[in-house]
Amino acid sequence: MLPLIVSSLVVMLAWTFAARRLARRHISGPLFMVAGGVVAGLIGGTGFAERLDTHIAERIVELVLAVLLFVDATVVRDGFLAGERGAVVRLLFIALPVMVAAAFAVGVPLLPTPSWAVAFVIACVVAPLDFATAPHLLKDRNLPLWVRHVLAVESGYNDGLFSPAFAFGILLIGESGHGGSPEDALRQAFPAAAYAVLVGVGLGTVTGTVLRRSERERWSSAESVGIAALLLPIVTYSIAVSVGGNGFVAAFLAGISYKRARMGFRGEQTPLPESEFATVEALGTVASLIVWFVFGAVAVLVFQVGVPGSVILYSVLVLTVVRMVPVYLAMLGTGATFVDRTLLGLVGPRGTTSIVFGLLAYNATRDEDADLTLATMTIVLLGSLLLHGVAVPLAAQRLSSPADDEPAPA
Repeated sequence: MLPLIVSSLVVMLAWTFAARRLARRHISGPLFMVAGGVVAGLIGGTGFAERLDTHIAERIVELVLAVLLFVDATVVRDGFLAGERGAVVRLLFIALPVMVAAAFAVGVPLLPTPSWAVAFVIACVVAPLDFATAPHLLKDRNLPLWVRHVLAVESGYNDGLFSPAFAFGILLIGESGHGGSPEDALRQAFPAAAYAVLVGVGLGTVTGTVLRRSERERWSSAESVGIAALLLPIVTYSIAVSVGGNGFVAAFLAGISYKRARMGFRGEQTPLPESEFATVEALGTVASLIVWFVFGAVAVLVFQVGVPGSVILYSVLVLTVVRMVPVYLAMLGTGATFVDRTLLGLVGPRGTTSIVFGLLAYNATRDEDADLTLATMTIVLLGSLLLHGVAVPLAAQRLSSPADDEPAPA
């Protein structure tokens, strides 16, 4: 893994030299890293797969996800749901579960695997939203402001909510790599979830409360608080894993608890400066770009092996109706117009979390199922780059007119 990481850092350094000019040409950091990863994959050949399927690689990927989940939990400003409680709750707790169920239901007949456990894990891999490759959508004035705001909050929390389901799916696959007993998976999942809650909520709350008090007494500085925010997801992940808990679920809960404790309780909430999370967000960005570099190399491997036509059909369905229908159902009874619901369902880019989940699933599965996991993740990501990088902006331009001041529907 070390040569791969060093190569990704070299490519990332090259990207920093022309990041602004590349952005003007709609070439984001992730897209640049994908191109570098493709070159690395062509040079490295099939030996790249062996470096991915190791215990060390699995731990590195989990730690990356822990940092990203912590960043996602803290990046949402203006309170827990950022003033969009109704729409966000409907999307997170109605649309997303229905979407996973639909992706699973579609995957069982379409995906070439006899294991329904693998089909469930793949459904969790391809579902999370991430605007890393399509940040322009959150600034597109052809999309209503409240739609962009709701999508930003949803993308901040949905991967954390997917993590327990994905972790359960990995346990469900079992040591065989194809499928185990649901009862055994549940017996392992409950203690892991319990430890994740205890460690994540405990460390996040204690750290946030102590920092709030020490800042009030002028014991800490802005720099030390930023370092604490950087260390917390790493420490939380490490402790959770050491006691048998789910490290990335613990990191996500730590981010929510830390932010809540830092802002204060009982009506005494104070906004936090964005600079407090600048260091950990920078680390998250670096980790995310490394993941996109790995994805580029994975894409080369996938196309060398070949992609079944049923996987392409599954990916098209996941990116369209499997997302849109649950969103339509979740937004019934609200003031959202047909166009608003269409945009909410259509604007759903996949990104870093899907890649990380896909790599973890690749390590958990065996033989053809492992190749299938990588292939499905790759086609969904490439399809998302086309759909949300090209087609959705054009559709938004036709469906909407600039309207930045309208309120969110009740």
